[in-house]
Amino acid sequence: MAKEDVGNVIDKIFAPTNQGHQDKVVEAEDVSKIIKEWLDPKHIDKKTRYTPRQVIAVTILQSIADTYDIKTLKRFLKEFKKGKLSEGGQSASELTDILKFRSNPEKEGGLAGLAKFLE
Repeated sequence: MAKEDVGNVIDKIFAPTNQGHQDKVVEAEDVSKIIKEWLDPKHIDKKTRYTPRQVIAVTILQSIADTYDIKTLKRFLKEFKKGKLSEGGQSASELTDILKFRSNPEKEGGLAGLAKFLE
């Protein structure tokens, strides 16, 4: 993941909330924005974890699909990536951790709590 991409995702997820308004509606909107950004299909490639063999296979297949514009292969790779996100519930647990950190950043020790998301 490029440093710019990491910075953009972190900026969107951890943007300051309206601290002057402790209204639950504002908090619900913030949570809604975080969840929508997390589920946005443009981030699938950055969140999907592969085995070393899968990295090689996906890289080769994606190159072939893009070079020859093979729509069926592109759809297969897209579905494969989405399926890998749900493997072991990792994506859901990461989103839960982000929302917990968002509500209480001091509990995790400030920005040190972000380290696990940047691996």
